[in-house]
Amino acid sequence: VCVCVSPPPSPSDGRSTRRESRRVKKQVTFADHRGLALTKVKIFSQFNDLIDVPVSVQEMFSSPLCAAPEEDELVLDFTQPSSDYLSFRQQLEQQLVCLEHCVLKERALAGTVKVKNVNFEKSVKLRMTFDTWRSHADVDCVYVKNTYSTSYSDTFSFTASLPSLLGPLEHVEFAVCYQVGGAEYWDSNHGNNYRIGVGVGWGLFWQAVNQRS
Repeated sequence: VCVCVSPPPSPSDGRSTRRESRRVKKQVTFADHRGLALTKVKIFSQFNDLIDVPVSVQEMFSSPLCAAPEEDELVLDFTQPSSDYLSFRQQLEQQLVCLEHCVLKERALAGTVKVKNVNFEKSVKLRMTFDTWRSHADVDCVYVKNTYSTSYSDTFSFTASLPSLLGPLEHVEFAVCYQVGGAEYWDSNHGNNYRIGVGVGWGLFWQAVNQRS
């Protein structure tokens, strides 16, 4: 810190004072030479008044990021296929059709399918079963016009209703069928089919089955 000091004017008339003030050089001196502190320290004490955080925000931070599924809640028994994009792209190249992404909305399944564009005329459907393939139902997929469309692949979407009642050890299975050029191509999750079950009990059941096999 420095202080600029000019010498006091000499006792003369105003005109002489103005002329001399223009000729006099300014002097520079530092604050510590004049007995002043070089720095000024401000110490903050602890807040006496606490910040009022809304209850909704407190609940958001206190709740776990991933809650465990309820006993009657439907859960997916597979990871989103497109989460590993490199593997997803390789699979699409090999089998021409891939489930891309899906979500559960109450008692409905919604999602998208990617197919390799090998012909203009094509159709895509989901084949689902609620009784371990004793019977099945087909759900047609609808073509989605992409904003950033490419000639390599096409996108189809679907929405499928799920049973209103599903037992703890019951489950839904489905696979994706791509029909093009007089041939069929399937995405059946590497032969395991895509599965949907109910809550924690169903997950533990299939975990035990997989460990035995």
